[in-house]
Parts: sequence; C-alpha cells; structure tokens
Amino acid sequence: MTLEIVTAIIALIEQFLPLIGTSSATTTLIQTIIDAITKILPLVVDFVPTVYQSLKNIISALSNDPSTTSAQWQSLQELDAQVDAAFEAAAKDVDPDVPQPVQ
Repeated sequence: MTLEIVTAIIALIEQFLPLIGTSSATTTLIQTIIDAITKILPLVVDFVPTVYQSLKNIISALSNDPSTTSAQWQSLQELDAQVDAAFEAAAKDVDPDVPQPVQ
C-alpha cells in the first residue's frame, strides 16, 4: 500500500513540473515540492529502485528551474545525495550474480 501512495505522490509532482511558471508563486511551489519529497523520502528508501529515476528527474527539473533560489538549490542537492545513497545501499544488497529466491 505504501508503494502505491509514494508512486502516486511522485506521479502527481511529475505532472505539476511542466506547469511551473515564472510567477512569484513559483518559488513557493518549488519549496512545497521540496518539502513533500523531504517528507516522503523515509518511505521512498524502501522502494528506491522503483522510484529512483522519477525522483532524479524531479530534482533535476527543479534544480534547473531559473526560479529556484540558492537555498532551494542547496536543499535539492542534499536530496539528490540522499536519493543516490539510498539507491546505492539498496543496490549493494542485490548481487546480480546470486540467484534471488522466488517469492
């Protein structure tokens, strides 16, 4: 159930990205997205192989948005590092040369 909720939130954020404009509300919207990702990140750690690329795309899009403040950019870089670390941790637990048990 948690995976479905996490992927739904991420999909919703991805749908909003193209709508981010250049109005004064853009910086607030970017902060809201950063806050949402920060809050769901502990849940995402368990599913990082599934949502990794989506999170990387969101972080990249916001990092490259001209409305992103330097503080927001720094927060995004920290989130990026956390997502990468979670992915690396999950990847080391899966050795592609070792047969995985069938569940």
